[in-house]
Amino acid sequence: MSIVNMFRKEALRNQYKSSDIGKSLIKQPKVINNSILFLIFIFIAFFLLIKIISIPSSKSLAIKISAENYTPLIYSEVAIIKSYLSKNGGHVRKDQALISISKLNNESNLESDVIRSPSDGFFFHSKIDKNITQPYKPLGYLLTPPADGELSFWISNTKKINLNVNDKATLHINDEKITATVTMVINGISSEKEQKVHLKIKENDIKKLSPNAEIKIVLNKQDEKIINLIK
Repeated sequence: MSIVNMFRKEALRNQYKSSDIGKSLIKQPKVINNSILFLIFIFIAFFLLIKIISIPSSKSLAIKISAENYTPLIYSEVAIIKSYLSKNGGHVRKDQALISISKLNNESNLESDVIRSPSDGFFFHSKIDKNITQPYKPLGYLLTPPADGELSFWISNTKKINLNVNDKATLHINDEKITATVTMVINGISSEKEQKVHLKIKENDIKKLSPNAEIKIVLNKQDEKIINLIK
């Protein structure tokens, strides 16, 4: 074989190699672009799914017991609270002495008096800064449990919750938990901010329901969009 022919073959071989490299370089960007488009499609589909799909979840909301459940214990004159004769949340009987007070008589002298319970129930101390109270200001509160154990509450921020009769709930009162059952949802007395409900609570747990307590309610079976759970 002549030297000229050898150079021609080598030149052709190099030309084919260059052509293959060019084809490879053209194919690789196409593969990369297709992969990027596929990833974008997957991301968009995932984002739409988590915005649309809801899953059962639980919600914790602020709740307060209605004032109508309590009987305020008041006095018609300026009074000085000397001592409470029953513990906060204690079970009391009708006519039981609850609060020892002093008041000024007609001669401007202090004389003692006692405030008694108007009925059976649970007695709660009033949250006051000083032991001197003005006329008709509550000195304490009495909660008389109804026979069916149902008490009325106001749940805050109820715009996106689903409440049904017989739903189970958990009340968090300070460091304690009590269970409750929804017995009534009053549709006529509600707003976007509050919903009035009746909850059935065991009598032994009622002693924890101080009118001054901060209470949270945890509701189960509440549909929540996935995107809200990962925020």
